[in-house]
Amino acid sequence: MSTAPKIENVHYDETCLIMDRNQIDTLILGDESNADNTLVRELFDLFVNEGAAKLEALPTVCARGDLLELRNIVHFIVGSACHLGLVRLAAFYRAIERAVDEQQLTDITEVAAPIRREFELACEAFRADFNL
Repeated sequence: MSTAPKIENVHYDETCLIMDRNQIDTLILGDESNADNTLVRELFDLFVNEGAAKLEALPTVCARGDLLELRNIVHFIVGSACHLGLVRLAAFYRAIERAVDEQQLTDITEVAAPIRREFELACEAFRADFNL
């Protein structure tokens, strides 16, 4: 059974991996001083803190039906997710952006939970992979 989130009219590859370790390894490649994952930890902590701050507004944004602000929130998180190799999170959030842009996603009253859940799953996978 897939843990991939689902939102009606939001289409993406639900079978993709939660995380691609190669992406973050490429980012820190050659940093000999990072043997203890200090850089990885700092980047991840920044991602979690900034992402969580953005996601705090999600219930209010969704209750108001503010599609533009929903798009802004997920867009903000996508870039960092890509750099950290959080492939499925990035794919899901990009699909939300696309669905908003194409006016396929209009009722957002029930989307806060799956958006937040995928963020949590991605963070759990990252922590497990890097023993953080």
